[in-house]
Amino acid sequence: MTEGVRSPTAFVGRAAELTELARLAGAERLVTLLGPGGGGKTRLVGEALPALGAPVVGVAELAACAPGEDLWSVVLDACGIRDDPALAPPERFARRVGDVESVLVLDNCEHVRDRAAQAVVELLRGCPRLRVVVTSRVSLGVPGEATLAVEGLPEDDAAVLFLDRARRAQPALPAGADTDRVARRIAHALDGLPLALELAAARARGLPLAAIEDGMADRLTFVSTRSVAGRDVRHRSLASCLTWSTDLLGERARTALGALAVVEGRCSLAAAEAVIGPPELGDGAGAVAVLEELVDHSLVRFLPDDAAYLVLETVREHARESAPDEARRAHGRLARWVADLASTARPALEHADLAVLDRLDHDAAAVRTVLARACASDGLAADGTLEVAADVVADLAFWWSLRGRCREGLDVAARLTAALAARGARPGARLRWAHAFQAVYAGDLGGGLALAAQLAEEPDAADDVRARAMILLGMAQAFDDPDAAAPVVGAAAELAARAGDRWAEVEALQVLAYTHLWRGDHAAAVACADAALPSLEQLGHHQLRAWDAAIRAEDARLRGNGPAALRHGQAGWALAVEVGEPVSAAGALAPVIRTLCRAGRGPEAAELTSRLAAFLDEHPGLGATEFLELCRAHVTVWADPEPAGDAIAALVEAAALGGMTLVAAEAGGLEACARLVAGDPQRALAAAERAREQARSAGALDALQAAGLARCVALHRLGTGGDPLADAHEVLATAHGAGYLPLVVDALDVVAGLVLDAGRTEAAVRLAAAAAAARERLGFVPAPVTRGVIDAAAVETLDAAARDRAHVEGASLDLDAAVAYARRARGPRRRPASGWESLTPTERDVVELAARGLRNQAIADQLLIGTGTVRTHLRRIFAKLDVTSRAELAARGAARS
Repeated sequence: MTEGVRSPTAFVGRAAELTELARLAGAERLVTLLGPGGGGKTRLVGEALPALGAPVVGVAELAACAPGEDLWSVVLDACGIRDDPALAPPERFARRVGDVESVLVLDNCEHVRDRAAQAVVELLRGCPRLRVVVTSRVSLGVPGEATLAVEGLPEDDAAVLFLDRARRAQPALPAGADTDRVARRIAHALDGLPLALELAAARARGLPLAAIEDGMADRLTFVSTRSVAGRDVRHRSLASCLTWSTDLLGERARTALGALAVVEGRCSLAAAEAVIGPPELGDGAGAVAVLEELVDHSLVRFLPDDAAYLVLETVREHARESAPDEARRAHGRLARWVADLASTARPALEHADLAVLDRLDHDAAAVRTVLARACASDGLAADGTLEVAADVVADLAFWWSLRGRCREGLDVAARLTAALAARGARPGARLRWAHAFQAVYAGDLGGGLALAAQLAEEPDAADDVRARAMILLGMAQAFDDPDAAAPVVGAAAELAARAGDRWAEVEALQVLAYTHLWRGDHAAAVACADAALPSLEQLGHHQLRAWDAAIRAEDARLRGNGPAALRHGQAGWALAVEVGEPVSAAGALAPVIRTLCRAGRGPEAAELTSRLAAFLDEHPGLGATEFLELCRAHVTVWADPEPAGDAIAALVEAAALGGMTLVAAEAGGLEACARLVAGDPQRALAAAERAREQARSAGALDALQAAGLARCVALHRLGTGGDPLADAHEVLATAHGAGYLPLVVDALDVVAGLVLDAGRTEAAVRLAAAAAAARERLGFVPAPVTRGVIDAAAVETLDAAARDRAHVEGASLDLDAAVAYARRARGPRRRPASGWESLTPTERDVVELAARGLRNQAIADQLLIGTGTVRTHLRRIFAKLDVTSRAELAARGAARS
């Protein structure tokens, strides 16, 4: 049960209400406890929950939810559910809770009635077995709502409650009939309201019961007027009791209570001291002494587990109304304190300092109070409130992102921007960057990237702000077009270095490293990661250290260094989990899962995928779900690919629609493998062709070659058109040149199978033996794409001695020698020496691009090859087609299309 609902003090009375609440909650899906402030609704719910027969998913204390503030953020946070940029909050809640019996409590809904009602409707619609229990001073008005009135306690129970609390304050309180009679009269005078009884009982520490009774008789009128300013008698009685209680305080303590009342929730001792302020001249009572006095008078609660202070909502309301001038001054003091807290925290947040994150969590209510006031109408006065709040939002951007609350950060940034616009002021560059950052990570890519694009082009913006805006642009673009993203993030790295912004420099260099990795330039990728290390070591940033490990893990995986991939990836995963950051967690674990699959350690890969899924369920992040599904696809294709084709096809489509072209390309290659194993080469060919196109457009060399290999196998099995052996040789040569050793091994297996089918059995045995030996050295198992490519019966046609000799010779070859042998053993070409049919697939691509008017550099960029290679292809094409100019070549290409 969430703290704040259960209490260490004895629960008195309410037996009938407990029974009725249990009955209603068992029969109805929405039950609202109605009653005045201080009537004990929250305490009653806390006592009843164990009897409701279902787990409690959360207790959302909505008293601190300011008008205009995002109610869903409070509800999700109370349930321990982080934002998911891919899902609306009701969907996010429904996905976490699922179709299981559960209870959600929404406490103190009266001031957010309409928004709470809408949220309840959506919750009940999305979670068919959820029950919602609400406390409020007014009903929600939702169809199907059952209500339970919580009135004052009966006189007997009220007297018992009063005496129980009075004896806690004064253990020497005398017993006997006289004491009982006075307690009954006090209980009657207070109309049985539990909060009023507890406040009155606290006076027993220093007053006899008769004095308490006399004091209340002087101050409270219960029946002379039934309503004042819309308040019923019970609220008036509580207000009178509170007035009497606060009148017993010293002036300094009364002023302090009015100051503390501005904080919309719990606060630390430091925040409490700041909002109370120093003593006035001649009043020596410090903030700590005043706090102790307020706790002694039961006007402020001390929560020892959190070392926090809380002013109950009814007390807050009374204190604010009683001292409006002090509330305004307190808001100013709190705003200055929060501004100092945020500016001090900013450098540490750029290190992802866990202690600072915890401190900010502890004073989240103080931060929200300041920002809510700035966004409200009275924040439009020219007192600097908005400007202070804008700095706070910019300083705390990483707090929201690292804690998975970008939706909250986006909400307050957008509201501040609107408030500034209403005053005719333009938001500063730092606020606009924070707005863009929160928008991107909350899933509003369009809005966030539009803001980032404006900042990147703004000449007056500081270099660090422009660099961070360019990183957002480049990072988003990298998933779809690494070639285009590289110069953007490269420029961002230079700007950041010039500005001394270590965080932005490291972030930009790491994104740049990934663009190199995806395009097959391992040396450049590692060089970028190494260049970031000096700044990274100074930052000590968990998330960025996780990304560094993820880059090195991916580089090792592509090059076939399984132990290094596992070591780096698992280190990155641990760092990301410690700070609770989802995207780097997925980025670090994905190479580990792929490597385990290749190593034949499928159960371990599946277990890690389940751990990643559980982590991402608690910590959703932009793009992390797609990477999780890609990991699942790898595990499935390596374990049981035959039934997986349709599910992976759905991932391909979703990733493509979401702009995750890299994910779509890699998943498309896996789909092609699954279709091949399922005996459907036609659909495998279609999947491979689509994946190759996506990989080519995204500049993903690894995915392009993997899909190309699946295409070769599909063409061979269909036996119609093309030259799969020649195409497989091209994949082999490209993978070898890029250093993709796992793909080289796969390509050798495929080439061996195609050579065997061509009748060159001895060469096939040598190639297959070389591939098997390489796999054993690397610690891998045969890949799904190679299943069934070697016809064992055909191998048996070679006499045993020749077969054994060829096997020994092949097994002795290292990979470089095996690739060279494959090139030499290619045998007679099936293509003619000249004419259109003599062109290789790459040569045909060159003709098509040249016919469209592309120059050599553009052709090289499109095909992921060098310009020298383009010139070589053109010389061969001119000779084969007997043309002498690009114009003539374009005409021949157009005639063929």
